Amino acid sequence: MKYSWLPSKPKLIVIIMVSVIVIIGILMILYAWQLPPFFRHGVVTNDAYVQAKTTLLSSQISGYVQNIYVQDFENVKRNQALIKIDDRFYKQKVEEALASLKSSQVDLKSYEKNYQLYKANVAEKQALILSIQANYENAKSEAKRNAILASKGGISQRENELTQAKFKSTRANLIQAKAQYQKALKEFEAYKISKVGLIANVQRNYALLKQALINLDYTLIRAPQDGKLGEIGSKLGEYIKAGDGVVFIIPNTRYIIANFKETKLSKIKIGARVSFSVDALPKLQFKGIVEEISPAMGSEFSSIKVNNATGNFIKVIQRIPVKIKITDPKINQLKAGMSVVVSIYDD
Repeated sequence: MKYSWLPSKPKLIVIIMVSVIVIIGILMILYAWQLPPFFRHGVVTNDAYVQAKTTLLSSQISGYVQNIYVQDFENVKRNQALIKIDDRFYKQKVEEALASLKSSQVDLKSYEKNYQLYKANVAEKQALILSIQANYENAKSEAKRNAILASKGGISQRENELTQAKFKSTRANLIQAKAQYQKALKEFEAYKISKVGLIANVQRNYALLKQALINLDYTLIRAPQDGKLGEIGSKLGEYIKAGDGVVFIIPNTRYIIANFKETKLSKIKIGARVSFSVDALPKLQFKGIVEEISPAMGSEFSSIKVNNATGNFIKVIQRIPVKIKITDPKINQLKAGMSVVVSIYDD
C-alpha cells in the first residue's frame, strides 16, 4: 500500500490574518509615501514645529536686583514691571548731570551780560580815539604855525619847543589809543567765539542728563509686549551686569514653521489650506493657511556653508521653510517648540 504526503489546506483564519497583515503593510507604505488614498492632494511633513518670537530680556545696566514683581511662567501685559534694579546710584547720576547743566546754563547767561561790557569797552576805546584825534589835529596845526613863527622870530624858541613837545605827546597818545582800541576789538571778537563753546557745553550737559535719565529708566525692566514668561533667571540681591539675560518672554502670537522638501515646493501656494496635528495633543486637529514661503533654502541660513565643489558630491534634497498662520480657535493650547505634522492642500 502506497502513501503520499500532501500539505494540509491552510485554515481560513490564517488566510485572513495573512491578508490583513499584507494589507496593513501596503497601507503603511502608501501612507509613508503620501500616496492615495491617504493624501490625494498637497504635501505632508513632520519636520515642523510651533514657533513664537521668543525674546530674552536682558539688563541694560549693572546693579543689584532690588525687587522681582512677577513669578515663573506668569502671563504679563505690555509695559508691565518685571524686575527692579537698585536705582540709588543712577538717581545720583541724574542729580549730578542736572547740576552740571544748570551751571553751564548760568555761564551762558553770564555771557550775555559780559558781551555788553566788552561791546561798551570797544565803543569807549573808539570814542577815546576820536577825542585824542581832535587834540592831535589841533596840536599838529599849532606846532606847524609856531615853527613858522619861530623861524621868523615871532615867538621864542622855548615856546616853539613846548608846542612841538605837546604835538609829539598828543601823537603818542593817539597811537596808544588806537592800539588799545585794536586790543579791545580783538578781545571782543575772541569773546564772541567763546559763545560757541558755552552753547556746546550746555548741549553736552543736556545730553548727559538725558543719558542719566535713560539709565535710571533702565533700572526697571518691563515687558516689551503681551506674553508669558519663562523661568526667571535672577534672584533678589543678585548682582547682574549689563547684557545679562534675566527672563524669556513668549508672545501670544504663534505660528508654524514647516520644512518641506524642495521637490514638493510646486504644490505649495500662499493662502493654501493647512491641517496639522500636534504630537502632544494627538486627538486634536488644527487649521491654518500658508502665510509665507522662505526666499532661500534652510541650508543658506546656516553659519557654515556647504561647498559642493570640494570632495565627493552626494546629492541631498534640500528643505525650504514655510510659515503657516494658525487660524484655529484652539491656538491657546499650543506651546512654542511643539512637534507638528503638517498637511498642505493644493485645491
